[in-house]
Amino acid sequence: MADAAPHPDDWSTISNELLHGLVHALNNRMAALGALVELARLGDEPGDTLEGLSDELTMLGQVNALFALLPERRSEPEALELSAALDDALRLHAHHPRLRHVGCEALVDDALSPVRAPRWALVRALVLLVHAAKRAGESLQDRGVATIQLRADGPEVVVRVEAPGTPAAELLALAERCGARAEREGDALTLRLPTLAELRRRERELRGESDVVPVR
Repeated sequence: MADAAPHPDDWSTISNELLHGLVHALNNRMAALGALVELARLGDEPGDTLEGLSDELTMLGQVNALFALLPERRSEPEALELSAALDDALRLHAHHPRLRHVGCEALVDDALSPVRAPRWALVRALVLLVHAAKRAGESLQDRGVATIQLRADGPEVVVRVEAPGTPAAELLALAERCGARAEREGDALTLRLPTLAELRRRERELRGESDVVPVR
């Protein structure tokens, strides 16, 4: 029996599409660099050429950094700013060939607490949520802009997107890797991560330590 075709929202499909988009971006940067080198060879203004080369090299470095977000890594959980991880996910998904035209607005609470997770797993989970939000936003004829919300909720930080369906198995597995929960809440998919402070409190509790400082 032939293997089942991959689902369009599976990570394997999404990552392949992102890879194609990044290769296209890389080719554009290389072509631009080649053109600048040719202009320099023909005697173009050195200052303009050097400035253009600097800008292109910066953009090339940004594309290269996005390539590094795709592979799974054997990394330990680390303290992370969730908004920074979301920025990585948004920049990566902006190269998705089919959904790059759909805008995605991030609504982020002020002063969110850090979380702790393997960076690759958290970014991948956020890419899946961004993808779900953009797929839902694609059908919004009046605005075509998806939203992804980051907010504090007591000892947790919540990522929320309005999208149909239940959390996919891959999202559930990635949430588990991050010590988080992926859930359906009303009309939204959510990812709930304990804050770093909450994790440390739980660890002290397991060691039998108290948060109360004794009075001397």
